[in-house]
Amino acid sequence: MLKASLFLGVNVLAATLVVACSNGGVDHSIHQAVTDNKNAKSLIEWEKSDSHPELLFEQWRKDAASSPEKKASLQERVCKELAALDGEALSIFDNEIHAEKNAIVIYTCKGQLLEKIEEFYVSQRPAAEVLAPQQSLQKAHFQFPLNVQKRDTTNGYFAVTGDVARKEVILTFDDGPSERYTETILQALRAVNAKAIFFSLAKSVRSNPEILKKVAADGHSIGSHSITHACLGTSRACQKTNGQVLSFDQAAVEIRGGHQAVYDTLGWVDPFFRFPYGEASPELKNFLKTNSTGEFLWSIDSEDWKAQTNEKLISNTLAQIEARGRGIVLFHDIQRRTAEVLPQFLAELYSRGYSVVLLQPADMNIRYNSKLVKKKLP
Repeated sequence: MLKASLFLGVNVLAATLVVACSNGGVDHSIHQAVTDNKNAKSLIEWEKSDSHPELLFEQWRKDAASSPEKKASLQERVCKELAALDGEALSIFDNEIHAEKNAIVIYTCKGQLLEKIEEFYVSQRPAAEVLAPQQSLQKAHFQFPLNVQKRDTTNGYFAVTGDVARKEVILTFDDGPSERYTETILQALRAVNAKAIFFSLAKSVRSNPEILKKVAADGHSIGSHSITHACLGTSRACQKTNGQVLSFDQAAVEIRGGHQAVYDTLGWVDPFFRFPYGEASPELKNFLKTNSTGEFLWSIDSEDWKAQTNEKLISNTLAQIEARGRGIVLFHDIQRRTAEVLPQFLAELYSRGYSVVLLQPADMNIRYNSKLVKKKLP
């Protein structure tokens, strides 16, 4: 998820990590990551942490590649400190542990770490009455009535609640498609006839086009979420996350590129866009408006990027829904926590009398005529 390495400021962060590693600070960095994840109030705050797992592993890979001696020493230290974490804390390193590019750092303990994470998730299922994701198709005994609503984006559209009525929610999934979790999430949604909006990243679409086609085949709406998940606004948080504030032209390239990837894969893209981290600028908001594209925020944040029990994720998300009575729910289909809890979460929504809304453009032809994309030549 972290995109700081894509921009100029990564050198500053990398330099900080070099010092930490050279001073034997692997243990400090790992425990700081756990602390920062726990204390972060938002995804952008977590991802701009100097101890974010993606940044740590990036630096460790460089250190391990510099010499055989450093590689052996680093493997021993990283494995020891990660193995000492409990399963919940270790889960924030899950995606990096799985990544093949990081094998150079954790080759000797990867299996052990993955086993510990698996044990954590298995242990969570009885506590929250959450079924294993693959069981959702067999165990679902209810169906959401189809609730399709249209929104006109011709002159732009700004969504926080999605203008739904009480007891109606819109499910949204960011950052996919994921080769590991999106299909499991699709299974859970399909089992109960729940539809959602997927805000896809261009880089993920290019890597997993067949999975995006499965999202489309299931009848979900598909918008975009930029190319790389760069922070597109002009805030100080964006400056730190990227290492710089992107120019309008750079940000426009990110927006267009996200839409283009979906269009190239499917032949259509919904006129829906979500700014990474919800960070925008008046100029970029107007850019979407003049290109007949809706801007989607959210009113309920699952915080599925945060280390927590499945029970806590479900209860906190439901508490927000109950407090508001309606709205747009933010999930990420790159997070195992989401794949794990979704069957039970959907069951809870149904039992509490909520309807799941699928938003579509008022004119479905706009899908094939986006002003943000370049059409393929015949």
